[in-house]
Amino acid sequence: MANILKGKVLRAGDTIGVIAPSSPVPEAELQAGLDRLHAWGFRTVVGESILAVHGNYAGTDAERAADFNRIWANPAVDGVLCARGGEGAMRILERIDLEMVAENPKFFCGFSDITALHIALHQRTGLVTFHGPMVGAFGKAYAHAYNEAGLLAAMRSPGALGEVPWPSAASEGAPSPLTVRGGVAEGRLMGGNLCLIQGLMGTPWEMDFTGKILLFEDIDEAPYRIDRMLTQFLLAGKLQKAAGILFGDSPSCMYHPKDASALNMLEVFQELLVPLGIPVLYGFPCGHTPYRATLPLGARVRLDATAGRLTVLEPALVEG
Repeated sequence: MANILKGKVLRAGDTIGVIAPSSPVPEAELQAGLDRLHAWGFRTVVGESILAVHGNYAGTDAERAADFNRIWANPAVDGVLCARGGEGAMRILERIDLEMVAENPKFFCGFSDITALHIALHQRTGLVTFHGPMVGAFGKAYAHAYNEAGLLAAMRSPGALGEVPWPSAASEGAPSPLTVRGGVAEGRLMGGNLCLIQGLMGTPWEMDFTGKILLFEDIDEAPYRIDRMLTQFLLAGKLQKAAGILFGDSPSCMYHPKDASALNMLEVFQELLVPLGIPVLYGFPCGHTPYRATLPLGARVRLDATAGRLTVLEPALVEG
């Protein structure tokens, strides 16, 4: 991997480019998100294919990749936000101009299918990127103030973000920390959607687990499928190299939908992750959950699985 690169802090008046590297975003949801960015004081530039529809993708692979490269290369664009995830980001990895990205480090945020881009950008350029809310969801009912505060803090902070807060326990549906295996570990945070991480296995884009605090999360995957993915990582010798595991709140993955006797996800963790002897914390508010923390991927963090804490130890952005 290249040396660590960091984008610049975003301020009111800066321009944010909004792209859809995966699936299209409905126009009304896009507009609601853009309105929110404008209310925060940002200007926006929107990708040309963001409303295009090619099957379940926001335009063809060539169109989506061209949008990514065009928006990123635009000197007037100070940061880049994804409109939504879905499917298709893996299909454009070989079309991304990584040399151009390395020469122009910028704030970049998204999650879900965007995991493929996070891994590629960090491992090939060293860029710190952000796993967090996307523009198409800013206007939805679950666009909690917690999500907004975390995203704005990440965008605006020139210093280390420090301890990432949990939502108030009084908040409806708020997750709480569940220690799978206690302990404290430090390392660079890396990961995202579990299916996407698995999908890159055996490719030149495969994620490096060595010394990392691994971030995993997913949606609508039965525990046996979570088991299968984690077992693949074990058989490949990947998980054994990690420093710790932070698993995002993934309630739709907790139980088998049709077999009450099947192992639940926490039981899978007990059998597969606890023997690794590293800290494992479940339930963090990130990813496919109403509460979505903004987390700097590639930045150094401390995971205290005993106390249920994640602390960002270094700045993720730089001034100017």
